Amino acid sequence: MKYCGVVYDVGLKFGDDGFSVEPFDPALVEYDMRTIAKDMHANAVRIEGEEIHRLATAARAAHSMGLTVFFNPWKMNEGVDGTCAYFEEAAKTAERLRNEGVDVILVAGCEYTIFSKGVFPGESFNERAMWLGSQYPGGRMSEDIPQTLREKSVELNKVLQSFATVVRAKFNGPLTYSAGTWELVDWDIFDIVGIDYYRRGEPKEQYVAGLERHRFNKPLVVMEVGCCAYKGAADRGDGGFLLLKSTNPDGSGVFEGGVIPTRSEREQADYLNTQLGLLATADVHAVFVYVFSFPCMRRGEGASDLDMMCFSLVKYYPEQDPRSNAMPPWSPKESFHQVADFFRSMLHPQLQCPTTPGQG
Repeated sequence: MKYCGVVYDVGLKFGDDGFSVEPFDPALVEYDMRTIAKDMHANAVRIEGEEIHRLATAARAAHSMGLTVFFNPWKMNEGVDGTCAYFEEAAKTAERLRNEGVDVILVAGCEYTIFSKGVFPGESFNERAMWLGSQYPGGRMSEDIPQTLREKSVELNKVLQSFATVVRAKFNGPLTYSAGTWELVDWDIFDIVGIDYYRRGEPKEQYVAGLERHRFNKPLVVMEVGCCAYKGAADRGDGGFLLLKSTNPDGSGVFEGGVIPTRSEREQADYLNTQLGLLATADVHAVFVYVFSFPCMRRGEGASDLDMMCFSLVKYYPEQDPRSNAMPPWSPKESFHQVADFFRSMLHPQLQCPTTPGQG
């Protein structure tokens, strides 16, 4: 495994409520990148976000700490033409970073079929995700890709080829894509195979064996792996957040069936310990844990604990807590230490124990 890293969000628009990171604080980004490199023992970071200047700021901070940057510009719910124009600007910035000496790989999209327009039917993420779910009547995704999705993958590859053409005209570094497991990508378009590879309750042997259909004589990168921090989240994998249906005016959560999940940082940590251990022996080029932080979902009590419904490795203090104005405004979860131990053992076996960052 060449790269061990985490996904770092600088602000995405999942809906109409603004960015997932607000405000954007370059000083905190520098602190976080130092933590990722020094305390988590990572050697790479996948930086995702919409605003290109935020991506560039974070990339430079990561580079200053010796991290390889998987540069992931991501404009959600945009159509093909708009995304092409957006990628052209992002590729120019990525090339400038490359010329500055940043070790940068450009990620030309993530699960485009559900997060953007033009391949799956639907004007919103929810509509497209529901359509995807309808293709698996049993309720669980399987390795057997339905014929309808195979046909949609032909359309997807035409779109991805248009993105690659635009990007390669401006950027001279390596190119990849972050694919959902339901997307049959033509990897001849890219230099690196990238998949979001969550385990959703299947046996360990099946999970590892499933990697074989993603091998194309190119480096294979697991672009995302992780789970939420409540009891039962491990079996749900990337679908763990779906128990949160909406939020009340006071910011508390509305949960499936009216039942508030039981917070369990241990479940998240154990899941990652198991998954990373499996991937360590599976001949993958890199792995990125999703996600370092997610400040729009903060720690609380009971129904106000939205942090347990996200995938973050650190928990942000509630806004009314004075520690939310400290540096850093978060503290590590159990999963943070589990991931740090794994990265240290893979990349820095001479180090005996990780440093504990943060407060509280």
